[in-house]
This record gives sequence, structure tokens and C-alpha cells, in this order.
Amino acid sequence: MKLRRRVLSAVLTGLLATVPLAATPAVASAGAAAAAAQASVDRELAKRVAMAPAAVHVCYAVHVADLGWLPTVCNAEEAGVPTLGKQIEAIRIGVNGGDVGVCYRPHLQNIGWAGEACDLARAGTEGESRRLEALMVYGRNVRLCYTATGQGYEYQEPVCQPAYVGTVGQSRYMSGIAIWVA
Repeated sequence: MKLRRRVLSAVLTGLLATVPLAATPAVASAGAAAAAAQASVDRELAKRVAMAPAAVHVCYAVHVADLGWLPTVCNAEEAGVPTLGKQIEAIRIGVNGGDVGVCYRPHLQNIGWAGEACDLARAGTEGESRRLEALMVYGRNVRLCYTATGQGYEYQEPVCQPAYVGTVGQSRYMSGIAIWVA
């Protein structure tokens, strides 16, 4: 797998063991179901970011068209569903360990570079069918690297902050991303 070879060659630390998401309770209304799913993602992301205090880890979750928020992944795991060709519309990123943090800035369809989000805040949109086209990530007191794939392109060469992944000015969606501590 191209992504695995690229990431493994760039990553100096091992992968964090995955933790399954807690089941979302069944609810009657679509709004309540979306809120419950979002709360589950938020709890899981916060829990995974807080894991393994001996080292710094990065965890992230993406919101994908027609699927909603996908399970949280960490340390170079793939977020998104490139094989289905579904666009990423939003992302949340967090890092754990001491005096570290993360901010990130999305490039969105028909908006361009949007405002910065930090430490688990949502960057992007939900329910607007607006694609995330590129992403720039800034670690605070930690160096982060990342790669992405999307409409018409395979996983790009990994970059480290403050570069961006994805495309700008080409109207192409991102469908997968992997982020790790360098």
C-alpha cells in the first residue's frame, strides 16, 4: 500500500493501539441522532488524545459526505474513505502530552482559506455539502507531518508544518488524510 510505505518511512514513532468507538444510542429523530453521534465522536476523540501520557500522540476525526463523523484515528492512521470517493467536509484534530497543542486551517469549496480552529474544534462544515480541498496544520511545541489523497490524486508526498496538503484552486476534494508526530 502506497500510503503505508510513505508513512512508515516518515514516522519515527509506533502506532497507538486503536480503541473502538462507544455505541451511539438509538434515537428517534435525525437531529437527536446527529447530536448523539457527534457527542460520541467528541468523547472518543478527547479520550484518545488523552491516552499514553508518556509520549505525544495526535488523533483526528473527519466528517465525510453522506456518512457523517467517522471513528477517531491516531498517529498516521487513515481518516476518510478514499476507496468510496467521498469528500471530507470537516476535521477535528487533537494532540496530547504536556504543553502541546494543534491549530489547523481548512481550504473550503467556494470559501477559500477559512479561519483557524485549534485543539479539537471543528474546521470545515457539516450539512452544507462543502468539500474540504486543502488543510494546513500547525503544532504548538510539537512537529506534525501529514499527507492526503483526493479527487484525481493519490496520497501526496508527506509534508510537515507549515505546508498544506490537498489542492488549492483546482476544485478537488480531499478524501483521505493521515497525520503523525515527527
